[in-house]
Amino acid sequence: MDGRVAVFGKVNVDTFLYIDQIRIGENHMCQQTLVDIGGKGANTAIGLAKLGIDCHLVACVGNDAISQSVVKKLEKTGVDTSFIKSCNAQTGKTFVVVESNGRNTMFHILGANSHLSPEMIDWTFLERSTAVFLQLGIPIDTVREIVLMSKRNGKYVYIDPAGFVDESFLEIVAYADTIAPNENELLRMTKEIDIEKAAKKLLSFGVEEVVVKLGSKGATFFSEKTSIHVDAYKVDVVDTTGAGDAFNAAYIAGKMKKLPLKDTLKLAVAASAICVTRQGTSSASPTKEELLQFLKKMEEKDLLAAL
Repeated sequence: MDGRVAVFGKVNVDTFLYIDQIRIGENHMCQQTLVDIGGKGANTAIGLAKLGIDCHLVACVGNDAISQSVVKKLEKTGVDTSFIKSCNAQTGKTFVVVESNGRNTMFHILGANSHLSPEMIDWTFLERSTAVFLQLGIPIDTVREIVLMSKRNGKYVYIDPAGFVDESFLEIVAYADTIAPNENELLRMTKEIDIEKAAKKLLSFGVEEVVVKLGSKGATFFSEKTSIHVDAYKVDVVDTTGAGDAFNAAYIAGKMKKLPLKDTLKLAVAASAICVTRQGTSSASPTKEELLQFLKKMEEKDLLAAL
């Protein structure tokens, strides 16, 4: 599956506050702060571009002063920004509090992200892409329209369900090729307490693949025919923010490069492992060179040969 990826999702300005530990009701001293581009849409698009995958980002930013610098930074990473629209709102923002163990807590302002309606989309993306990435967190009617139009036009559709609100999303799942929740999202969506049962429930809706991100436990792939688990790589965790987005980008990259299934899963787990050793969101995802160096260090000879 060669070609280009159309990425639909949020664009945020992320502000990080690094502290020792959150204590509700107390004042905290920040050891460090950081500002980065974030939002699953922007993060995944940047992650793809860093891995050498041609992509364009379809998103909405505000008409505030910061929006232009955000778009320019996206362009510098190699993301095609020609499909990004602006609206009369503030650009999305996320405030991330990161504890010394790498765990994070986030506070979101949707802003312009909530204005990405079907009417704002340049549908010529269907002629210019072979694969489509979507996240929840943008209006559900927009998600539904993009998924249906993409499948009618024969595109590979990958959904990250972060931002799942209610069961109305589950009717859309049937049209996805791959859905990639983390463990909590999977269990909340299906109202199950067992990962395998929950994955099989999603498969019963019609989705082709369920890829479960398990953090320090790695990731597991489920389809009607098989299941494959890949353990996480042992690394020193600094900040887990953006790890799922690095995973998304690398998994889609593996698909685009037609890698074997287990290698695709390993590639995604490796990308997220690199990400958690760094601060920030989009800036923490690895380049192709960094990913190759990491795999060499981990002695993944077969995967390196496949790449």
